[in-house]
Amino acid sequence: MWRKSKPYLLLLPAAGTIILLFFGGIFDGLLKSFGYFPAIGETQLTLAAYDRLLHSGSFWESMALTLRIAALSSLLSAVIGALLAVGLFFLTDSMKKATPKAWYRLFQLPLTIPHLVAGYIIVLLFMQSGFVSRLFVAFGWIDDITDFPVLVNDPFGWGIILTYAWKEAPFVALMLYPVLSRIQGSWREVSRVFGAGNWQFVREVVVPVMIPAWVIATFIVFVFTFSAFEVPYLLGVTYPSVLPVYSYQLYTSGTLADRPEALAVNMILAAFTILLGLVAYYFSKRWNVLKGWS
Repeated sequence: MWRKSKPYLLLLPAAGTIILLFFGGIFDGLLKSFGYFPAIGETQLTLAAYDRLLHSGSFWESMALTLRIAALSSLLSAVIGALLAVGLFFLTDSMKKATPKAWYRLFQLPLTIPHLVAGYIIVLLFMQSGFVSRLFVAFGWIDDITDFPVLVNDPFGWGIILTYAWKEAPFVALMLYPVLSRIQGSWREVSRVFGAGNWQFVREVVVPVMIPAWVIATFIVFVFTFSAFEVPYLLGVTYPSVLPVYSYQLYTSGTLADRPEALAVNMILAAFTILLGLVAYYFSKRWNVLKGWS
């Protein structure tokens, strides 16, 4: 019995510390979001912070901006990643051998770059005085750098969306390609015998195989971009700001009385993320059952 329990006992100190800090922080934030904040003399549990948020125009503008950026970022990443994965699949199929390591390294390169650095690269490239605008001026496509569209620190969030699109698309591709690599070469030969072209093979075989993994990858990107802080903080505008930045502004710029409201924003983010996870899990399992893969 000691031999079986020894690995778990050895992991207990580290696991206990992580669990205590993680769930302890969530529990403390939840209590303060409900108004239990002895530091300012509040010891009653109330929904005042959530009520103020739900009646705040700033909160709903931040929510709309966060949803728009997360949806467009995940959609672009998912589409580009799927195209990359399918292209890599057909490249491997045409070469009749394993995918060259150079392609894997090329796809893995954006994953090694921190998001803050990726955001700064977008600033250098796409700000009005950046490399791309100067290139456009040099080729005569625009008369002056001020004619270049504002893509960084813009109210719509294009700079944030561009950062996440090129940063997360390789992640989606690398999640999809191992699934596509399970498609046997004989399936392609059989489809050719029956006269199926590349597009029909993709529609009838490739897409159904990769849909479950594609949904999970898209959900992961959406959840990450929905709750991310550093890129929107660097590339966003002061108002409106995404929910994580809005929470940070409330927590650091306001008084102690504003902190329950800031923590309530974090609790809403966590609850929304959990809800999305349950929805994605349900539809993924349902798809697997319908396809007979369960």
